[in-house]
Amino acid sequence: MKSLTLFISIMLILFSNTLAGQPTKFQKWQQPGFFKGFTMSVWDIKDMREVNQEDFDSLKAIGATLVVIETQGSMDDKPPYGPNIYYQEGDYIVLHIEMLDRMVGFARNAGLMYVIAVRDGPGRIDVSEQGNSTVWTNPAEQQLYGQMLKEMAARYLPDTLFVGMVMTVEPNPFGELWEPPIAVLDSALQANNIDLNVIQSIWIDSIRTINQDLPLIAGGNHASHPEYFSLMGKQADNNIVYTTHLYNPANYSHASDPYSLTYPGDYWCVRLDAQSYFDKTFLKDELYKPVSDFQTTYNVPILVGEFGIMVPQNGGETYLRDIASIACEQGWHYAIWGFNNGPEFNYKDLDSMYGTNYWGLVKSLMDCNFTSINDLSSEQEKIEIRPNPFSEFCVIKTDAFADIEIFDSFGRSIVKAKGQIVWEPDFYLSEGVYFVSVRFNNKTITKPLIFLK
Repeated sequence: MKSLTLFISIMLILFSNTLAGQPTKFQKWQQPGFFKGFTMSVWDIKDMREVNQEDFDSLKAIGATLVVIETQGSMDDKPPYGPNIYYQEGDYIVLHIEMLDRMVGFARNAGLMYVIAVRDGPGRIDVSEQGNSTVWTNPAEQQLYGQMLKEMAARYLPDTLFVGMVMTVEPNPFGELWEPPIAVLDSALQANNIDLNVIQSIWIDSIRTINQDLPLIAGGNHASHPEYFSLMGKQADNNIVYTTHLYNPANYSHASDPYSLTYPGDYWCVRLDAQSYFDKTFLKDELYKPVSDFQTTYNVPILVGEFGIMVPQNGGETYLRDIASIACEQGWHYAIWGFNNGPEFNYKDLDSMYGTNYWGLVKSLMDCNFTSINDLSSEQEKIEIRPNPFSEFCVIKTDAFADIEIFDSFGRSIVKAKGQIVWEPDFYLSEGVYFVSVRFNNKTITKPLIFLK
């Protein structure tokens, strides 16, 4: 009976919040680390089959709040820029936009919030293909690409589960360059009169002609690696999320031979232009510093749009856990590459082939609960919240050295302390679901807290 009463209370709160007005899509991004999930695409799914409803349902079942749907643009990348064809046999034609419709339908059925990440379009060749795109220096193609984004956004705008659009995945005007020094890339951009910030502002303006509020996601230069985030500019638009991809060191995360490399270990750092020892401290304090500095300076949301490991490596589980824990500490949202791809970056397959436990780890990353790979309960048991739900006051107790912080549904900090909080909400606070965030050193656990007036 108590569980039924609690369920009814939660439903009443959610219903009343709906009547009062739910957080906007962008306000969800302002809640630290709210979105966690995987990327998913239709063309490289495991066993060469197309993605199906079961894939999305499985993703939802492990606690993901987000799927980043990677898709080709609705328009072809070459003149005459006709509809982008996914499959054709004789007169039978299937378009990429139709396949995107299917994936969006699967996300809706699963109740998953989704971001649409566009990989190509007029003048923009998919980052996975060889060759340089012409959109970066062709104003007419820039306008066409913006028009395509506007039409794609309009197609899904009414859906409350559609929470953002990555305007182009890994913008790389110089695709032939492999991790160039920052100064070299910057000089090449200037010599060719290429300003990605201006180009992305053109696309933002195009979409804003139909909607002012949809969160738009701007990618960093050259595969969106964090080293190049110093070249990123703040857009004038206030509903922008900024994305980075954390594959560094790339020769470790993308090594094709299993157990051939080790983390922590020595690798080349583009940012320092020197060999460096890569461990969690180095990742957080040095490699990711341009991203965290940008976040702090402009108070903007950050999405780690991709990270992962191709095949098992020495220290691979530590590597994934370090990246996710840094993201949790920084309040970044993240999506792991990629769900049910295969056989590379497929953690279930890696476990069955190599006897590892990557899948148990990545499932735990959906909630920042990864105190260890096999036992996720020890830190959870240290957190005491009573009563919950509550109407007058609530006591939150945990380890004396742990940081406790309470956020509202908009991601705004309400109160914080160390070890214990006795919370009596101010009279002006509305009832509803709040969130208790507890940080144990480099581990963060978030739990819901229900306030009933």
